[in-house]
Amino acid sequence: MTQKMTNSNIDKNTEKEAEEIFYSESNMKYLEKIITDIESGKAKLIEHELIEE
Repeated sequence: MTQKMTNSNIDKNTEKEAEEIFYSESNMKYLEKIITDIESGKAKLIEHELIEE
């Protein structure tokens, strides 16, 4: 039971850290640049086959 609670807390902390990184100012600027590049045609999106392992 204690192990489950510890794992749950680790998962919640990891999720919170990932969310903080995703919404960081530097990441938001990076994502905005990528979107701009896609919309302007500078970055090309290429569909590829699904890789199954």
